[in-house]
Amino acid sequence: MKDHLVALVTGGASGIGLATVERFISEGYKVAVFDANKSAKEVIKNSLKSKVNDVFIYEVDVTNHDSILDGFKGLAKDNLTPSVLLNSAGISPPLNPLHKYEIDDWNKCVSINLNGTFMVTREFINSYIENKLSKGSIINISSIMGSRASAAQAVYSATKHGVVGLAKSVAQDYAHLNLRANAIGPGVIETPMTNDVLVDENVKNHLLTRIPLKRVAQASEVASLVYFLATDESSYITGTYIPIDGGYLSS
Repeated sequence: MKDHLVALVTGGASGIGLATVERFISEGYKVAVFDANKSAKEVIKNSLKSKVNDVFIYEVDVTNHDSILDGFKGLAKDNLTPSVLLNSAGISPPLNPLHKYEIDDWNKCVSINLNGTFMVTREFINSYIENKLSKGSIINISSIMGSRASAAQAVYSATKHGVVGLAKSVAQDYAHLNLRANAIGPGVIETPMTNDVLVDENVKNHLLTRIPLKRVAQASEVASLVYFLATDESSYITGTYIPIDGGYLSS
């Protein structure tokens, strides 16, 4: 399998992850998906409709290191050696001021958003080194909350800042292996995670007042940026954070 044509996507059964799977497939990639959702296979098959044979789906819980190791064993068994990793698995917990955060909510968000990103990235790098790949790219999905903060979103902001810092450190550590790492900061994107918020017209209109482009983005637009960072078109970009927010952070 050509190393530059295999991508690994976590959280690939919904939102930005699914849109990126679709984009990679359209560009001729084989795509491996790590997702804890037991219905991920059916969701992805129904979404792709064609070229489904180019997608390999593994039931992986990114909060469990043994589960991640099993996922990489599955990749090896299927003769897949990814040179691209998209860390897209993530959650947004209930809004609360810090003193009212439930400990379980805090720990769950850290486990998925930050620890999961670290553990999958760790095993991806081990695979990259063991297979002596010549080039690769890691992309972490952060958020606009990865460069600023917002009331009642302490743990989400903390984890999204964390994956930005992780990408920057990885970029420093593995540049000598031609392995790049970057983070993306989506703004208001239409995904299952934001549906409950955007259905409220008052909330949506308030958000639009902060966005110079005056619209909500589609997940496919984020997928286009992911694809750019995965390819040689971005060969001199590493260790950075790129917002994709319609101008939100400029105001």
